[in-house]
Amino acid sequence: MNAHLDDNKTNALEQLLRTYMDIFAWTYKDFKGIPLKFTPNEIELDTSIPLACHVEYMVNLNYVIMIEHDIDKLVTIGFIKLVKEAMWLSLIIVIPKTNGKYKICVKF
Repeated sequence: MNAHLDDNKTNALEQLLRTYMDIFAWTYKDFKGIPLKFTPNEIELDTSIPLACHVEYMVNLNYVIMIEHDIDKLVTIGFIKLVKEAMWLSLIIVIPKTNGKYKICVKF
């Protein structure tokens, strides 16, 4: 929903979503029938550019459990997969949301 919608349109949209709740996919598990080979994103890297090394940093210990939980959830539903060896890694960023929850992001 958009913050710029007026109250009538917001209420109408909420009613539509509630009426047809069983039609929409609310989680990745709900995407039944869509083969996983169509869902992954792949980033092609330019192999002519030398790899860069980043300085190691410690994640705030308060966030470690949240990050592990989110990663385990993504592995369980098949959205990501474990690899033995990685050519590159990206930063994991924890963003506090206004509702008191946190959003886990990956910075490329």
